[in-house]
Amino acid sequence: MAEQLAKRATGQWVSQVLEQFNNRHLTEKEACDLLGIKRARLYKLRKQWLRITFKNSSFNINVSGQHKKLSLTPEIQNFLHKELTYLTEDAKYYRNKFNFAFLSEKVQQKFNVYIHRNTIRRFALKQGYYEQTTAEKQKPCIRFEMDSIGALFQHDTSRHVWIPHSKRYHDLILTKDDHSRRTMGFHLCEVESAWAHLSLARKTIVNYGIPLVYYVDRHSIFKFNIGSECIHYTRRISEEKGKVQFKRALNSLNISVLYASDAKSKGKIEKPFDYFQRRLPQECERYNVKTVKDAMNILSDLVYFYDYKRIHMETGEIPVERWNRALKEGRTKFKSIPNDIDLDAIFSLHFQRTVHNDGSFTFKGKTYYLKQFPDRKIIIAYIPDKKLLAFKNNTKI
Repeated sequence: MAEQLAKRATGQWVSQVLEQFNNRHLTEKEACDLLGIKRARLYKLRKQWLRITFKNSSFNINVSGQHKKLSLTPEIQNFLHKELTYLTEDAKYYRNKFNFAFLSEKVQQKFNVYIHRNTIRRFALKQGYYEQTTAEKQKPCIRFEMDSIGALFQHDTSRHVWIPHSKRYHDLILTKDDHSRRTMGFHLCEVESAWAHLSLARKTIVNYGIPLVYYVDRHSIFKFNIGSECIHYTRRISEEKGKVQFKRALNSLNISVLYASDAKSKGKIEKPFDYFQRRLPQECERYNVKTVKDAMNILSDLVYFYDYKRIHMETGEIPVERWNRALKEGRTKFKSIPNDIDLDAIFSLHFQRTVHNDGSFTFKGKTYYLKQFPDRKIIIAYIPDKKLLAFKNNTKI
């Protein structure tokens, strides 16, 4: 279609029609009739035109995505031969599992040259490394998008074999800004826990500020779920009494917690998980990584590329550039952390205990003496391997 349109009209004319259509001076039908194209092609062209206009470049109808066609230099070909040979001969867990988008990114990082993934795919086909493609999975749907940074954080966990040589699952916790698609925080851990989520939330909020909302699923770490009733008894615990650690901590900072209605509603957080699942395990196998600490070093490089170098397929912008543009335009909902806030008290694990008649209480097999508040209930704020705090009526004892 691009070649046929280029024969019928000049790039200047197409640009003029797209500009008038974008400014609503032309209807959808009028623009399609003027260019002789269908509706889907019109919107694809407009997206391409907007991207180029934003960069103050000239619009060229012959070039899809406005990337110049580059030949593979001998250095790049040698690099690809090395990578493809590893995938077909040396890899154990990811043998013959090709990720051409990832290879394109590795070429860009090493040679500072953008080569489209299809160019590398055709190279692999021609050289005999690759024979067939797999069916593309259906993409998760996206139901909304915030217009400001800090308005909504998407937060979730992905359990996956991130470190193939460990031969077990690990959990990757990720926080993502909804508007910019920037990664706000990430942590690869042995096992997902409330403490791991609290620690990452604290680090993220200290680094960037207080957002309006955290968007999470209905996992028991995030939401108190009353199960099905039993015929022998009736549950008497309320949701307020069963409030989970994560929600309690965020509510203390006036951060709302929004729950996804179903799995499809979490599309924007699932996409970076898919992105890292196609890259981190392969790199961990390639460099014989066996520990979470070493895997985090590789993951940090991948997150940097995702945020600072990679153009997001939906927004058409690099996440950090989209973030900076929102800051420049004043589209931010972040609030500063008040000076009188005790973050240790908020981002800790809270447990209720009853003080004995002698003024003591027990916690994790040890006895502690307060010498006050006998027969009264207190709240224990526990920071694993670091600190233990006691509170009575929200006042530190």
